[in-house]
Amino acid sequence: MNHFIQSLKLLLLVNLCTAVLTTPLYAAPTMWQITDKDSTVTLYPTVHLLPEDMQWQTAALNSVINNAQEVWFEVLPDELDQQHMSGLLARHGYQAELLSDSLDSALLQKLSAYLAQNNVSLTQVHTMQPWLLALTIMNIELQRNGWSAENGVEAVLRPMTAHKTVKGLETASLQITLFSTMSNAQQAMFLESTLDDTEDGAALLTTIAEAWSKGDLSQLDSLLIQETKTLYPQIYDLIFTQRNKKWVAIIEQELAKSGTDFFAVGAGHLVGSDSVVKMLKDKGYKVTALD
Repeated sequence: MNHFIQSLKLLLLVNLCTAVLTTPLYAAPTMWQITDKDSTVTLYPTVHLLPEDMQWQTAALNSVINNAQEVWFEVLPDELDQQHMSGLLARHGYQAELLSDSLDSALLQKLSAYLAQNNVSLTQVHTMQPWLLALTIMNIELQRNGWSAENGVEAVLRPMTAHKTVKGLETASLQITLFSTMSNAQQAMFLESTLDDTEDGAALLTTIAEAWSKGDLSQLDSLLIQETKTLYPQIYDLIFTQRNKKWVAIIEQELAKSGTDFFAVGAGHLVGSDSVVKMLKDKGYKVTALD
């Protein structure tokens, strides 16, 4: 499976394909902490979708959240409400050109076959941009197999932190723009890969979730980062490096103040040579992994 495609899926899912995680059902992902004389920042890696029976909350995590004065997500929870997201998708997810005119015949045939199997006609989706259709297909497969955003880390953390000061590192509009500004060829590749992965794409996602649950940083780096960085350096730079730099600047601003902050961001942003963790270390901060 193309890991570039998986990185994109992990990014928005708002939203990650199709198997029930078997082991372990109890998880204790790695957290990182940066402290100075009057401030503490904790970084927690998230997976946006998980199966219902995955238990990942720990006493250590609950303690960190209880002590936090400010909580940061990639996007403010209010921006993810259905009405707001529907408006963004309506503006950025549809096109005047029909899919039957924009996709090559082989991909169009593959898409039509999948839609027919799911009792959906091409005319029902023919004005969707390919990236949005790919995400729609992913959600069909996820829901079919018991994965949901309701079980994802952010969805569980939000009510736990509702009484805190909650902030967002970026906007939902920015995240969607990362998809809508993909080239036609990249969108077609995204759609084709998604269709190809409907039967066997579960294995990689299961492996990612298991690596996350065990705090296996090396495997997460390999699965989420390395191939994307090698094969698609420009997109890797846009999705990971540049956003990580912006987030590090925000973290430094918080460290310059007094207080305790908790940051919950996608796991792919906290592993690898261009990660938030590595950038902070390179700037001279002592970043401690919490087991």
